[in-house]
Amino acid sequence: MTRTSGPTLSIVFHVLLTLLLSFGVNAFPKAEIRQASSSYWLANINRQGIVAYGTNSGYKVYRNVKDYGAKGDGSTDDTAAINSAITDGSRCGQGCDSSTTTPALVYFPPGTYVVSQPIIQYYYTQLVGDAVTAPTIKAAPGFQGIAVIDSDPYDNVGANWYTNQNNFFRQIRNFVIDLTAMPQSAGAGIHWQVAQATSLQNIRFEMVKGGGEANKQSGIFMDNGSGGFMTDLVFNGGNYGAFLGNQQFTSRNWTFNDCNTAIFMNWNWAWTLKSVSINNCGVGLDMSNSPQNQTVGSVLLLDSKLSNTPIGVKTAFSSNSAPVSGGTLIIDNVDFSGSEIAVANTDSSQILAGGSVVQSWGQGLAYSPNAATKRSVFSEPQTGAEEEDCDEPSLSDVLTSSLVMHYASPSASATGASPSPSGTGTFSNSTTSNTTQACQNGGNSAPVSQKRIQNTLTAPSKPAVLTSGNAVFERSKPQYENVPASSFVSVKTGGAKGDGVTDDTAAIQKVLDGATSDQIVYFDHGAYVITSTVKVPKNIKITGEIWPLIMASGDAFNDEQNPKPVFQVGQPGDTGSVEISDLIFETLGPAPGAIMTEWNVAGASQGSAGMWDVHYRIGGSAGTKLQSDTCTKNENVQAPYNPQCLGAFLLLHVTPTGSGYFENTWFWVADHELDSAHNQINIFNGRGVLIESQAGPVWLYGTSSEHSQLYNYQIAGAKNVYIGLAQTESAYMQSNPDALGGGFAPQTAYNDPTFSDCTTESCKKTWGLRVLNSEATYLFGGGFYSFFDNYDQSCLDTESCQDNMVDIQCSSDVYLYGLSTKASVNMVTRDGVSQVKGLDNDDNFCQTIALFEAA
Repeated sequence: MTRTSGPTLSIVFHVLLTLLLSFGVNAFPKAEIRQASSSYWLANINRQGIVAYGTNSGYKVYRNVKDYGAKGDGSTDDTAAINSAITDGSRCGQGCDSSTTTPALVYFPPGTYVVSQPIIQYYYTQLVGDAVTAPTIKAAPGFQGIAVIDSDPYDNVGANWYTNQNNFFRQIRNFVIDLTAMPQSAGAGIHWQVAQATSLQNIRFEMVKGGGEANKQSGIFMDNGSGGFMTDLVFNGGNYGAFLGNQQFTSRNWTFNDCNTAIFMNWNWAWTLKSVSINNCGVGLDMSNSPQNQTVGSVLLLDSKLSNTPIGVKTAFSSNSAPVSGGTLIIDNVDFSGSEIAVANTDSSQILAGGSVVQSWGQGLAYSPNAATKRSVFSEPQTGAEEEDCDEPSLSDVLTSSLVMHYASPSASATGASPSPSGTGTFSNSTTSNTTQACQNGGNSAPVSQKRIQNTLTAPSKPAVLTSGNAVFERSKPQYENVPASSFVSVKTGGAKGDGVTDDTAAIQKVLDGATSDQIVYFDHGAYVITSTVKVPKNIKITGEIWPLIMASGDAFNDEQNPKPVFQVGQPGDTGSVEISDLIFETLGPAPGAIMTEWNVAGASQGSAGMWDVHYRIGGSAGTKLQSDTCTKNENVQAPYNPQCLGAFLLLHVTPTGSGYFENTWFWVADHELDSAHNQINIFNGRGVLIESQAGPVWLYGTSSEHSQLYNYQIAGAKNVYIGLAQTESAYMQSNPDALGGGFAPQTAYNDPTFSDCTTESCKKTWGLRVLNSEATYLFGGGFYSFFDNYDQSCLDTESCQDNMVDIQCSSDVYLYGLSTKASVNMVTRDGVSQVKGLDNDDNFCQTIALFEAA
C-alpha cells in the first residue's frame, strides 16, 4: 500500500474525458442474439461459500447477472440489472473505502450486454465472464460516463470513492468490451484506478478504428493507483489502446491492432511491459512527456514485437532532460523490424534506428564493472549516425524539478516439521549476515562509477531453464474452461466448515490426499482454520472462490525457534505439477512460528508448479485478531514490539529443492485496517519471501512484498531467478522499534541479516532485496520504497528514511534493470560497500537507475 497522489496532468485528462463522454442515452438498435448455455464449470458448480466474519447469514458470495434481470440479448439496456447484481447485500460502495466481509463473484453468461452508464465495480469484487464463450459488454451509442466499467468512480466534486492506492482485491476477466457504437470522440473501456491484488485477464477491447486526432477512444484509462498486474489483453482500434498512470505495474501478453498510439504512458515510477505485440499503430509506446519535468519514471519493454508501426518508442529523455534519471528506458529482446524508428525524440527524430531486433538497449543512469559499457553516449537526432561521446551533464547543471506529488499520511480515519533451509550462505560481510564461513569468492566491492547512457548494452545471457524460445517463459493463470464441474472437489463437501472457528486441518488434508489427477480441489469461500501442517501433494490443482482464507492458528505455529509450514507444497526432492490460484493466507492471531507456504516441489516442466492470484494478508482484516483494537500504532511512545501483534515467521519459502512460477502474488503485512476504523496498525512479521532454489528456475511476475521486519525479499544460495517487476515497502513503525526489536531474532539457519555493523537506527530497517551467494538473478523492474521513520515523513525531505535497500553479497551474474528506490541513502550495496547512492539518481519521485550489473 502506498499513499501518494498522482500528477495533476491525469486529473486534467479525467476532466476532459468526462466532458467528452457526456452524451444523452440513445436506444441501442435491435440485434438477434442466440442465447447459449455454458459448459463453464464456474457457472455450474454447487455454491456453498459463506463469509465467516460477516454479519449477514444470508449473504450471497456468488451472483449471476441474469438472476438480477440482465438479458444479454444485444438490445435491452442491462445497466441497472448488472449494477444490482454487484451492489446486492449492503456492499462496500461510496463512503466505505474498504471491507473484506462483503466479497462478490459476479458471473456473466455468454451474451451481449448493452449498457448506457458505467458498471461500477465495488470493493472486493471479481467480474468474471464466461471463459468458454466470452460475453460482450457493449456501450450504447449515447453512453454517458467515464468508462464502461469503473473501478473507482469520481463524485461530483472530483473525489474518488476509494483511496486509489488502497483499492485492493479486484479482478475482471473474460470479456469483450465494445465501444464501436459510440461516436469516435468519446469512450473508454475500463477505468482501472487500482492497487495491489488486482488483475485484468483475457479481455478484448473493440474501438473505432482510424479517425486521426478526432478519435478519442481508449481501451484502458488509468490515472492513478499502486498496482498491480494485467495479462492477455487485446486492443483493437482507438486513439490510445491503453492510457496509463500508476506508481508501478507489471503487464504481460498485450496485443494492439490499429491504434493511433498503442500505449500512452502518462506517468509512473516503474512499469514492466513484457510480450507486447503492436501492429499497424502510429506509435507503439509514447513516454515523451516534458523533457524539463518528466512524469515517467521508468519503463522496461521486454520480449516484444512491432509490425507496420513507424515509431516504436517516443521518449523525452535527452542529454539535458530532467530529472536526471527521469524517463529511464530498458529494451530487451524487442523486434523493431516493423518500425522505421525504434526510439524517437519528442519531435519524432531518430535516436535508434528500427528495422531489426534490439537485444539490449538502455537510457538512464548505469552502473557496471565493465568499463566498456560505461560510456555516456547520445545519438544525433537527425540521422542514424554513429554514436558519439558527449560530456555527462553534472547534476548541478540539470534541472531537477520533479513531478509534484504529495504523500499523504492516512487519517485516523498431522504436523510436518519444516526441513532446515539450505545453510549454504557463505558471506564475507559477517556484520550484515549470519555466516558459517568466509565468502568463497572473496566478494567484489570495487567501486563503480555512474554514467548517463543512451545506447546499446551488452545483453545478458539468460539460462535456458528460464526461457522459452528466445523469450523468458511465462504462463497465464489456468481457468480450467474445458474441465467439467463434476471434476471439482469441494473441501466443504469433504467435511471442512470454513466458518473461521472449526479446525478444518484434517478435513482439508483428507480432500487433498483423495484428489485424483483429473480432479481440481475447490475451496468454497470461507475461512479455514489450520492448526497443523497441511501437506499438499506434488501433483494437484487447487483453486478458490474469490479468495477463501487459509488461517494459521494454534500452538503448532507459536515457536519462532522451531517454525513449521502451514501449507507444505511437496516434500524435499519432489518433482511434480502443482497449480494453486485465488487463495489468501492469513494468521488467526499471532503465529510467530508459521511459515505460511513452504514450496519444496520442483516443476516437472516449465511453469507446471506455480501460484497465480494467491495473496498473503497478515492482520488488518476481520477475524485475524490483529486489528485496531489491539495493534494500533504507537508512534508517540518508545516501545518494543507487542507480542499480541506478531504475524508469521516467514510468508513464502522456496526451499533448495523447489522451483516455481509465481504471478500476481501480494505478500502484505497490513499497515492499516481494512475493516472498521481503517486506522494505521503495527503488525510485526518476521520475513517476506525467501528463495533458496539451488537450480531454479523461479519466476516472479507482478509480485509485491511489504512491511516485514528483517527483509521483504531474500535470494540465498539460489540460481536462475527471474523477477519482473517487484515492489516493496519497509515497515512503517521502524525505528520504533527497529528491525532487531520487531520480535524476530536473526537466525543463522535462515541467513538472516544481523545488522551488527549498523551505527544508526536508520540502518536497522527492512531490506527490500537481498541476494546472497547466488548466481543468475535477473530483476527487470523494481520499486523498493521507504516512506516513514516511526510514521514521521520528514525523512522524505532528505531522502533518508533508511540507510540501505538492496544488498548483494558473494553473488555473480546479478542484473538489476530499472531499479527504483525511495528515500534510501544507499540504493545498492555489494559485499558491504555502498555502490549506488540514492541522491545521485534523482527521478520524478523515486531514485532510479537503468542498470546495475554484478558480474
